Parts: sequence; structure tokens; C-alpha cells
Amino acid sequence: MNPAGLLPVLIALLPLGIVLVSLAWRGRAWSTREVPGAIFRLGIGALFAACVVPAWGLLAAQATGWWWVRGWVIRSGGLLWPTAAAVVYVGLQAPPEMRLAGVWLALAVGVFQSGLAFSQWKEWPLLRIPGHVIGTLGHRTGLGIYLGMLIPLGFVTGYGWVLAALYLPGLILARSSVGYAAASAGLMWVQPQLWPVAVFGLIAGVLHRFVKWNSGHVKARLLNDAVRTRLTVWRVALWKTQVWPYWLIGHGGDSFHEDGRTWIYNHKLSEEYKEAHNDYVEFLYEYGVLGVVALVWYAWSVSSGLSLGDPYTGCVLAMLIASLGNFPVRVAPIVGLAALCLIQIMARLG
Repeated sequence: MNPAGLLPVLIALLPLGIVLVSLAWRGRAWSTREVPGAIFRLGIGALFAACVVPAWGLLAAQATGWWWVRGWVIRSGGLLWPTAAAVVYVGLQAPPEMRLAGVWLALAVGVFQSGLAFSQWKEWPLLRIPGHVIGTLGHRTGLGIYLGMLIPLGFVTGYGWVLAALYLPGLILARSSVGYAAASAGLMWVQPQLWPVAVFGLIAGVLHRFVKWNSGHVKARLLNDAVRTRLTVWRVALWKTQVWPYWLIGHGGDSFHEDGRTWIYNHKLSEEYKEAHNDYVEFLYEYGVLGVVALVWYAWSVSSGLSLGDPYTGCVLAMLIASLGNFPVRVAPIVGLAALCLIQIMARLG
């Protein structure tokens, strides 16, 4: 059945939405204007996502269901997958030459980001932030991941190694371990014969991030503290997920952003965490096993468009690797770059 066929049903039943909500949530005041409007916005979004990518429709419907359970009129989680579907839909309508132009423009922006990082390191006046090398990404880790994703993507042109050399200074100055990991994974994908070089680069990068050289003496940085805090956050998130029905349906789209920042008091964390610093743990917390099934379904549906040595696949892989220790899906320029590559991959499928 085409999901679009449910649109007339949704519209016809809108007047009954307030009745259903009132029965489910007795004793709470509801607006007869706001409730049908919220139902329609979230409902049409879920139907649209299902029409574009059926697996994303399931995720959108799940987020919409959590609006019902938690009683929130609207939330960003409920609009996430419809927005993602809209990006893919519009991207697939774009002429192939414009999609390719977007890729080339992104590669050029990466060169600018690397140059800007050098400028910030030298404390030149252009967008100077004393003591910080972040490009325009807002954080050195985001800059590292962004440049790490562009390294494999650069091989879509005939100047892959030239671009990699131009991105490398910014990657080094960002001092991001996940950025190094993203770049190494992406490089191994597009140039599999060079895997020893990529592995060596990853090890050197991690040492560069977590080791501080002072007059020939090596001093460990705060690696243990960073790992310990992250492990605590992941353990709490997984512990809260194992309870029924959360292990099956999660806590709702974007719920970690609201729930996680309360854990600094409840679980004695050293700082406030609004992201899990692991997109897979965060996704499981928000969408449960049902969401994981939907994500695997989507991955399977595009698997025929993936291939070893493909720069677009390598760029997406780089972000997936970075997601193990950070939250690139929360950074619009990074997830936008991945979306551009996914659009190119999906365009091959016809």
C-alpha cells in the first residue's frame, strides 16, 4: 500500500483527535485548535517520510507516537525524519550536474576551513578566537570530523591526494581523535591498498591528541577522564534502555537531549551531557530495537549503491566511524555533507 493513501484518512479523522487525546490524558487541559494542528503536522511528516524512504517513515511514526505518550505538542524529534526525507526528495530532483557542483563546492569549502584553521593557529585577524582552532564549525572536534570526511570524498575528483594534503594541516591543528579515525577509515575505503599507512596515521593521530610533549618528556593528557566519563554516560543510557518497553520503542526522538542533561545531578557526572558522545547509544536510547530494525532496513535498501573504493561511501563511512566517539549527526554541516553523499548513492539506485 502506498503511504500517501492514508492522507485522506488522516484529514477525515482530524476532528476526532482531541477526543482521543482527552481520553488518553484525563484531567489535563488541551486546546481544540492546537491538538489537531500538531497531529496534522506530525502525521503528514510521517506519511511524507514513508513515501520517500519507507524505513524513515517508521522512525517518523515512532517519534510521532512519543508525542502522544509524553504529551508534548511538538518537538524537534518528531520533525527530524520528515526533514531528512525532504532533503533526500529535493536532492534527488536536482539535476546531476548541480549535485556534482555541490560536491565540488563542499571540497572547496574544506580547503577554506583548513586554511582558516591555520590562520586561527597563527592568531591572524581573520575570525580569530584566541586559543581555539575550530574553523567555522564551532569546535575543534567538529572541524576534525568535517575534514576527515572530505579526505575520502576528494577522490571523486582527479585531485584526491592534492586535496588530502590541503586538508591535513587543518586536521592536525584540530587535534581530534575521532577526526583522525574518520579520515583513516575513509582513506582505507577509497585506497584499500594503503591500509597500513592509514592505520599508522590513526595511531600517530591518537598519540598527537592525547600525548603532550614538554622538553622531551611525554605526559598523558586527560584520556582516562574523557573515556571514563563517556563510559558512564553510555552505561546509564543503556541501563535506562533495558527496561520495558524502552528497549523496544526507545524514549522518543530527541529525548536524550532533554533527559541526559539531568544526569549530571542524578548520576554524579562531571559535566552536563546533552549528547551521548556515541550516536549509536543515543539512537538506541531514543528509538529502541524497533528503530535499529528500521535503520538496518534502510541500510539494506541502499546497500547495492555502496562499493569499495567509492568516495561517497567512504565519506559516509568516515562519519559513521566518528559517531562511535562523538555526535556528528548533531552538527548540520557534517550531517549535511553525509546527506549529499547519500543522495548521490541513492541516485544510482534509480
